[in-house]
Amino acid sequence: MAFCVKRFPKGRLLSAAVGLTLLTSSCARYTPETRYETDLPLPEAFSLYGPMEPGADTWWEDFESEELNRLVNEALADNLTIAQAVARIRQAGALVQQAHALRQPSLSYGGDVSLSRQRTEVGGGESSLDATTRRLNAINGLLGAATGGTGTLLSAVNQVQQGRDAVTSLRQSSPDTTLTVDTDNYGLGLTAGYEVDLWGRLQAGEEAALADWEASREDVHAALLSVVGQVAITWLDRIEVSRVLEVVKGQAETNRTNLGLIELRYRNGLATALDVYQQRQAVAETEAALPLLEAQQALLQHTLAVLLGKTPKTDLNLSTSEFAAIGPLPEPGLPSELLARRPDVRAAGLRLRSADWEVSAAQANRLPQLQLTAGLSTDVASLGALFDNWLAQLAASVTGPLFDGGRRQAEVERTQAVVDERLAAYRLTVLGAVTEVEDALVLIDRQQAFIAALDTQLEAARDAHREALGRYRQGLTDYLPVLTALRNLQGLERDVVEAAHDLRIYHVQLRLALGGTWMAKELNDSKDMEQ
Repeated sequence: MAFCVKRFPKGRLLSAAVGLTLLTSSCARYTPETRYETDLPLPEAFSLYGPMEPGADTWWEDFESEELNRLVNEALADNLTIAQAVARIRQAGALVQQAHALRQPSLSYGGDVSLSRQRTEVGGGESSLDATTRRLNAINGLLGAATGGTGTLLSAVNQVQQGRDAVTSLRQSSPDTTLTVDTDNYGLGLTAGYEVDLWGRLQAGEEAALADWEASREDVHAALLSVVGQVAITWLDRIEVSRVLEVVKGQAETNRTNLGLIELRYRNGLATALDVYQQRQAVAETEAALPLLEAQQALLQHTLAVLLGKTPKTDLNLSTSEFAAIGPLPEPGLPSELLARRPDVRAAGLRLRSADWEVSAAQANRLPQLQLTAGLSTDVASLGALFDNWLAQLAASVTGPLFDGGRRQAEVERTQAVVDERLAAYRLTVLGAVTEVEDALVLIDRQQAFIAALDTQLEAARDAHREALGRYRQGLTDYLPVLTALRNLQGLERDVVEAAHDLRIYHVQLRLALGGTWMAKELNDSKDMEQ
């Protein structure tokens, strides 16, 4: 139902509008309930490690590599995933401005110019049959004047006069039988409108948009953290492949040297053909691994280039082939601190808050709405009089649902279901964050023990290979024990490189799982946010 107040004295209408606003301003406004961290599934502490040294917030600097620092800085400046996330901030910011504008008065103008033409039959004109007859008679007279022949001077003058009358009759048009009237109209108007936010519906919409905007900022923080992690992991992967490639090349050279010695022993009758074939197979195995490792090295360089926003074949000037220092293990802190340090957790919490506000907006939308409007218009027939005559209007209207088939109630239920979904997603994100830290701590601890055991195993494999080779040279055994010991040794040499690489990857994963605060400063300093 709606009503419009017309022809009220201005003072009475303003008093009524203000009174109604004051009356309804005391009504309850819909606001979300406050949520507390105690509702979250957080343990009191992580299961491993006690107090540790706090690492640098810009954790990649702990690797003490100028090359890695350079790659990270280039990725932060030019990565396209980050650029997409920053663009989404601007989109969310525009939505906040739109929601805020709904709470402000609006003013619009309009103008129009119209031209109308009206024709009226006035009668008294020549009919079409009469006009045709007149034209035929004129043509006959013109032909007679042209074929009159010779005669007296008076006859010639009459013929000329007859011809001139005929031409005049042909040129004469039918008399106008209509009256045409042209009318100009000029109009100009101003219209102002304002909705009194009685129940907080517009405020709830703005708060929801603001929470979404803040969540989009956290998405950028997550993108920054993720990109740096991808750069560091890809850089470490490339170093691992380079180290394995060097090890395999050394093993291939060793196997080729051993093959030459065995072939010499075979020619001297000290080795069998089987020994030669087995060593040739060992040479082929190591050489077959080289092309795949070189391909992996090229692919990792391509991945790094794309992370830096460059074409895959761009020369990144990479020269590091040794593993960087690991640095101190960071202090994991308390699990509750992840709520502030993890951007994905903060983003999930803000989206939950946005859904809470959307429920408030849906609930308020079921109640009446108060609209205040004012108009100023003129409509004249002369452009010069456009600003002389004006009509002013001031009105207030109340609209509210009587029956909508349950549409608004269904919207309330839908938004409440969205809250339940996002609450579950938030709790799952928190559990995932805690799990990632726990997993990284366990992997680092067990990987260190594994590396220690692997070093012991590698030393034993070297002793076994040395002993088998000595016995073979003395003729005490055939070549198979030597070949078996050699394969075990070479496999362990590769495992040592991979284990050292994996330990560094777990350190990176722990840093990513702990989050950080450096992303906020990086985002605030970026050129995109300055615009």
